[in-house]
Amino acid sequence: MFLFIALRSLRFEPLYVLAAGSGEMVVTRDYVHYMTSNSVLVGAEIDKVISILTVTAVLAIGLARSRRILYRAVLDSVLAKDLSRFVAPEVSDRISTAERALQPGDGEVREASVLFTDIEGFSTISEKVAPERLVALLNAYFEAVSVAVERHGGAITQFQGDAILVTFNAVGSDPDHAASAVRCALAIQEATRERDFGGGVRMRTRCGINTGRIVTGAVGTRERLLYTVHGDEVNIAARLEQLNKKYGTYILATENTVRAAGPSFSFWRVDEVVLRGRVQPTVMYTMQV
Repeated sequence: MFLFIALRSLRFEPLYVLAAGSGEMVVTRDYVHYMTSNSVLVGAEIDKVISILTVTAVLAIGLARSRRILYRAVLDSVLAKDLSRFVAPEVSDRISTAERALQPGDGEVREASVLFTDIEGFSTISEKVAPERLVALLNAYFEAVSVAVERHGGAITQFQGDAILVTFNAVGSDPDHAASAVRCALAIQEATRERDFGGGVRMRTRCGINTGRIVTGAVGTRERLLYTVHGDEVNIAARLEQLNKKYGTYILATENTVRAAGPSFSFWRVDEVVLRGRVQPTVMYTMQV
């Protein structure tokens, strides 16, 4: 009887277990009939009846709880998968596996490299094409850039219009993060330099790279959070990306990045400027693309 109840539990439906364990039982006073059937002998098998009913109830309750846990686990898995479409997979994993809910200000300081990208002449492109087509062009562009970022271990932390903020070693682990950021910038140039994204539209990309200590974490309110990176080093990378237009370059990197990336890359010095909002001058380098 216990085996039959257990087999019914494989249906993962508590009602089947209750039906098996609480079904009609034949009561008999004939010992021979009792020994050769599933009948119950009055007075001798009260403990069997109690045991069967108890096991049935416990098993049914356990199955009901298991179903809820299973549904919750499946739902969490689906939500985590959907979340990874809005933030970097590394960030999604960190959020979904955290022991407690993230709070505003939760974060950590890490040595990392930051890559800012922006489309050359995007305002002109936006003026010439319809909004629906512009969205399609941007999606194709983001797809091409995302492939390069993923290939070199970067994490897309934020989309800002046509700009992209990419970090290396800020969420995942990459000891060679500066070199990865430079390789990623070169791969983005290769992916966008001659590509026609539709109707003769090309989207050359300007990149600014910097390396230093940044803060990675959640900002916002208890009801709405944004997982991103902060710090002066992030601002420097953004300023360098903008200065590409002035110097006619497509990649600008700081001395910190050039030093950390190592001798494998051929950089040359462009200028030394005081960036907007800073006091100390920043030495900028570029490379052939």
